[in-house]
Formats: sequence, structure tokens, C-alpha cells
Amino acid sequence: MDEEERLKMAIWQTVDEIAQQEARKIGKTVSSTFVSSLADVVYVQIGEMALDLEAFAKHAKRAVISMEDVKLCARRNDSLYELICQSATEITRKQTRKK
Repeated sequence: MDEEERLKMAIWQTVDEIAQQEARKIGKTVSSTFVSSLADVVYVQIGEMALDLEAFAKHAKRAVISMEDVKLCARRNDSLYELICQSATEITRKQTRKK
């Protein structure tokens, strides 16, 4: 199994876990076809996000992707942007405490 296949399998397993948990909360079930379709969408979105992140870093003449690049990727999704900003604040707070 090559690296891409392992990645796809890991995404499928994670999507399956989350979908099963969320379905149980509302008394529903999810089919393997649904999970496979959703995992495919997630895989494509991850690829697109990776390309965007690389482009943002390159545009800023950096070799490393920063938290600001991640925030830029989420700028069109208000709830995702808010979650990422909260996570960034928490990460910064933890890093400050370690020093």
C-alpha cells in the first residue's frame, strides 16, 4: 500500500468514526456508501487546502506555512474561522506558558 492509499484509508476511518458517532447522537445510521462519498470529498478538500496553504506561504516569501495562512484558508467559513482563531489563541497561550 503506497502513501496515498494509506492517507485515503486513514481519512476514511476517521470520517467513518465521526459519522457513526454523530449518527448515534440523533438515532440514525450511515451507510458505507455515504462514508466513502464523504471521505472522497474530505480528501479532495484537503488537497485543495494544501495547495492554497502553499500558495499563501509562497506569496509571503516564506518556506513555512503559518497560522495566518490557515486562517486565510478559512476566511470564507465564519464558524471554521472562529474555531481556528480560538485554537490559535490556545496554542499561543500554551507556548507562552512553556517559556
